Amino acid sequence: MIKNTVTVVFVLSFLVSCMSSQGHVDSEEMYIKASALTKLAAAVESTVRYKSPPPELGESELLTLATRHDPILLENFKGYKVRVLRNERHSVVLVCNAAGTHALLEDAGCSGPMDRNRWMGKPEPCEFSLDTKTVCGKD
Repeated sequence: MIKNTVTVVFVLSFLVSCMSSQGHVDSEEMYIKASALTKLAAAVESTVRYKSPPPELGESELLTLATRHDPILLENFKGYKVRVLRNERHSVVLVCNAAGTHALLEDAGCSGPMDRNRWMGKPEPCEFSLDTKTVCGKD
């Protein structure tokens, strides 16, 4: 009986440690990714604003078009889900975990500094939270 109890406690401890490490986000990595995201978001903003891509262009195609001149901008986010929101002549880039379930970073290309470190605090869904009209203005 005691042997079974010890085994159950050991297995449960192992499972809990595995589950908690899956949700762990490395803060140093996120700060590095945040810096890279400001550059990617600026490239997407420039593409949306000045190259007038067709409205039916999908998120991944827009990312490819925006980084054609410097593919490393997008390669920095291998292993993450990267999304793009277009609103008239502005854009927002959202970086989520690989499964696409939790938002990590979000930046509007029109603003200089990184807009939202969403990996801090409780997990949030991989959905846009920035409003381009508020962050970028109405132009």
